[in-house]
Amino acid sequence: MTATDEALWEKLWATQRLPRGKGQITALESVLKAADAEGSPELQYAARIFIISTYQQGGEPAKAFVPFSWCLAVYDRGEADPRWDDHLYWAFKFLVSSMTRFPEMPLDRTYAVLDDMERRYRVAGHTMNPVHQHRELVARHVGEHETAAEQYRLWTAAPRGEMSDCIGCEPSAKVWHLSRYGRFEEAIAIAEPVLGGVFTCVEQPHTVLTSLLLPYVHTGRLAEAARAHRQAYRAIRHDRTQLGDVSDHLEFCALTGNHARGLELLERHFGWLAEVSSPYTEMEFCATAALTLRRVAESGHGDAKVKRPGGEISVKALHAELSDRALDIVARFDARNGTSEQGDRIRSVLAAEPLVEYLPLSGPVSRPAATPEPMRAEPSFPDSPAALAELAEERYLLDDDVAAAAAWARFDEMCPEPTGALLARRLSGAAAAIVGEDVEAAERDWRRAAELFAEAGDEVARHAASSKAALARCRSGDGDSGLPTLTTAVEALAALGDQDQYVRALLRLSLGLLASGDTDAALEVLGQAEDAVAASGSAELTGRILLQRADLVARSSPENLGAARELAERGAALFTEARSPNHAARATIAAARMSAALGELDYAYTAASRAEAATDPELRAQARFTLGHLALDLDRPADAVQHYRDAVADLTAAGDTTGAARARVELAAASDRLDRPEEVADAAEDAIDVLERVGDEGELARARYLLAGAYRALDQREQACALLKPVIEHFDAAGHPPAAGQAAETAGDILDELDHDAEAAEHYVRAAEYFRTAGLPVDAVRNLRCATLSWLWAGEPDKALDVLAEAEKDASALDGDEPIVRWERAMVGYNGARLLANCARPDDALERAATAAELLRGVGATTEAAFADALRGRLLTDLGRTAEAREAVEAALAGLPPDADRQREDLETLLAELTGQEPSPG
Repeated sequence: MTATDEALWEKLWATQRLPRGKGQITALESVLKAADAEGSPELQYAARIFIISTYQQGGEPAKAFVPFSWCLAVYDRGEADPRWDDHLYWAFKFLVSSMTRFPEMPLDRTYAVLDDMERRYRVAGHTMNPVHQHRELVARHVGEHETAAEQYRLWTAAPRGEMSDCIGCEPSAKVWHLSRYGRFEEAIAIAEPVLGGVFTCVEQPHTVLTSLLLPYVHTGRLAEAARAHRQAYRAIRHDRTQLGDVSDHLEFCALTGNHARGLELLERHFGWLAEVSSPYTEMEFCATAALTLRRVAESGHGDAKVKRPGGEISVKALHAELSDRALDIVARFDARNGTSEQGDRIRSVLAAEPLVEYLPLSGPVSRPAATPEPMRAEPSFPDSPAALAELAEERYLLDDDVAAAAAWARFDEMCPEPTGALLARRLSGAAAAIVGEDVEAAERDWRRAAELFAEAGDEVARHAASSKAALARCRSGDGDSGLPTLTTAVEALAALGDQDQYVRALLRLSLGLLASGDTDAALEVLGQAEDAVAASGSAELTGRILLQRADLVARSSPENLGAARELAERGAALFTEARSPNHAARATIAAARMSAALGELDYAYTAASRAEAATDPELRAQARFTLGHLALDLDRPADAVQHYRDAVADLTAAGDTTGAARARVELAAASDRLDRPEEVADAAEDAIDVLERVGDEGELARARYLLAGAYRALDQREQACALLKPVIEHFDAAGHPPAAGQAAETAGDILDELDHDAEAAEHYVRAAEYFRTAGLPVDAVRNLRCATLSWLWAGEPDKALDVLAEAEKDASALDGDEPIVRWERAMVGYNGARLLANCARPDDALERAATAAELLRGVGATTEAAFADALRGRLLTDLGRTAEAREAVEAALAGLPPDADRQREDLETLLAELTGQEPSPG
């Protein structure tokens, strides 16, 4: 073999370690070009054999036809390398399935390839199992149903062989046949037994799960359908070669009442059409996308905008466009096939009706969310605008925003164009509803309301509205102009004699002072409010004062938390007396958080549980957030999971998608504590979709980190690495080196598992730098010792030695003699010994191995000490020091764990060899 051939063979093998897709195709095409220019015939043939499957699996199947024909011609001339015969036979299956997907490919040519496949398989002694499988596929494609049924019978009867699809792919193919003919129970019976097995194919298990989506729904196995959708879609959502499977998930969403999720999938994957693998896949995606859009339009959102490359388009317009596109393509298939099979099928998809009204896709809930019935207004609304305004204002004061909004909505129906005092009241109600989202707009509405009240001669209402506008200004950071107006309103309302509004104005002045940073003055004003409210005896107002004072007392000093909690609890009792469950919940949540800060977690948990009585879903979600955090602090992660699920349900019901997304991040973190990676992935994926849109980078990084961990546990390591890259960059840019270091180290661990050793080493070194910056030297040492071995396995011994020197220097500089410090020093020595042994420096390696073994035994790490002794024994054997080697091997055997069978066998063999030798002198 020439040096050129040797280098090209190495490049060829390297391409097979790349993830499938355009990158692998480009690399392999480069090798093929070089092989044709200067390589041997064997290399040219092998490169083409490899590129056939690479094109097929990388999303460019049309390119596979030419190299396949080339290889077949070489084979027929008797010049093919027999090592690749099975690859060539296997490629027939790729070709037949691909030929059905291109309407320009004549049908008689497909049949000719099938006949050739059968002839060659018989000559080679292969089973007819895959031949019947692909004859069934073609017959079903063109609508020859009797032939399809007969070929299915023969396929099922034929024994499996070397050319048969894997244990996951063959049942998947059978499911498509059985589903086409409505035999859904049989489809499930064939596929489900393989789901618990070990898959060796990159297409599984997501392909078999995707094939089972509609059979599960048709047979009422709705929980299995939802689980299959979540698991399978998770595996394909980042893989552009899987657009065909995405189409099946779109159809599933549309037929199960999940067209809103289907629309999200459509927007996410629409851009993939620009690189679609075949007209058939394009047709499938357009048809199922059009079905999804039709369902969205029928739900009343036909004018909503859909994001796609190049701009937005309405749901209705895109539905029409994709329907026409699917029908244009299917017409070409029907013309080629001479039947209407594909056209009938696509028209059926476009017109399909839901199989179930709504199938929830979220994870299992151990109990239903404890959502009490909200306090509502009277069953029938008052019959005058003034009475409706009064009802809305009353419910607002009791913190029942739902009832207040309902009353104002009825007001708007009855009085769409109010004037005078009614308009002022409506503006004030509107301002109260938006102040949390748009404080400037709320201020403008309250100021206009004050003007209208003044024109109507209602001075009490005028000054009340004016003080609300002034507080909004203080909260916008303009206390200089807001505080004088607040003071004027207090004085005016005191003079007007309306005790209730005077107290409320004092409360606003206190809040304005607090917003301006004057806590002492805020407390002083609260004292005035307490004196004033004593005369009225209002439980609701007294509760407000107590809750506000509790907040100020808690802020003043940690030593005052106990007193603050008592104030909050008294306030909660008064709100309960006033029949204001939402105010009571706010006070209770405050008391619970103060109890938690005092370290009284059980007390805090009990208190927060009472806040679940809130009728406002967002406030109820706050209570459940608090309960979730407390449950985790109490080491009750299962309870935390349920509380966060309930919070997600509340926030979703309230229409707060961003809040629900943040709750899902907490749910993912709690599920991670329970080692439930599928549930972590479900929650994190849903959260990420929203957090990306709203640009919450901090929570997005956290969600991605959790999802990466889940993907790692679910053996989706490539996707995990892709998620960690932006996480590292975010924490780096945010100036948070410990988090950046943790993410970089995790990436290094995953890359090590993938045998991407050079990348792993780079990430470990980067993690060490972050940990050094963060003042975490032990963590830095740990990553440097990991980088040492990664550089060794990457074939970079010089880089490994450089990092080892750095690790040893940092390890020697570690302070203290704690077990973790001794552990890291020992592991640096052990990894150094392994490196130096590979660098033909046995004396240096031996010294480090001996020291490592001693340190490891000192911290009780007997297993690791045994491995260090084993290395020491081998080094001593190589150095001819037999007696010492025997002693080291015996020590290693004594320390090995019971399950270390392979290491024990190796060491026992070595010991037997040593025992039969004479000890070396000295």
